[in-house]
Amino acid sequence: MRSVAAAFVLASLPVGVFAQTQVELSVGGGIGSSFTRRAPFALDGQTYGGPYRTCPEGTPAGPCLQAGATDLAFALESHYSSLAVIGLEARRGVGGPFLAGVGVLGGLALRSQRILTADTGEVVDGRPVATQELVDAADSHAFSSTNGVGALAYLHAGLRWERGFESRTTMGYRSSGTRVFLEAGGGLLAAVPGGGDAGIGHPPGFHLAGGLVFKRTSTHPLTLSLRYVHALGKRDEATLVESRQSWVVLQVGLLSGR
Repeated sequence: MRSVAAAFVLASLPVGVFAQTQVELSVGGGIGSSFTRRAPFALDGQTYGGPYRTCPEGTPAGPCLQAGATDLAFALESHYSSLAVIGLEARRGVGGPFLAGVGVLGGLALRSQRILTADTGEVVDGRPVATQELVDAADSHAFSSTNGVGALAYLHAGLRWERGFESRTTMGYRSSGTRVFLEAGGGLLAAVPGGGDAGIGHPPGFHLAGGLVFKRTSTHPLTLSLRYVHALGKRDEATLVESRQSWVVLQVGLLSGR
């Protein structure tokens, strides 16, 4: 898998620049996305549709409203809060302190879900009646529980600004072993955690990153970076009540090349 990803990244660079290529392999973790979708949905073999009536079938709407027996609606809340990632990037200098690069960021996020129950504030004739079995099933999932994982895959290109430091010594100025960088770019989210269930698909995205490069005499330089990735695109209000499709990741990497 790593060799395939490396081939993809390097193939995206112009021919003849491999001698100037800077390659970074990193791992990290962070916080992920969340969304709340409307019914219909299924959880643990139970299908939730609705809205449902809580008033007995055949009872006029007026008495139901007076008794406070309004219709019931369900929604499924999904959080992908714990994220582990691996990244592979290739860059080359394009003049001055700037480097252009392409890469891939992939990972897995733990999924936790719960069912939200709400009164609609209305009574509509013809809606199905909520059975006790359905209400009990929803109540058993009223608190979040971990029940799966979701995949993240972000194919991206970006421009990085990188600068070193100098310190003054008795022998003159000496280059520091630490460099700072800032990066911005965009790309395509080939996989979004829970994207299939939420109808999100494969939206475009952008990222911002910043961090440090630590040069070491005997081994490859070490990188420490903080990256923010955000999916672009309008929320499908017919499917989703709420959606937060962004990720913040702290990564540690090894740098090879120049």
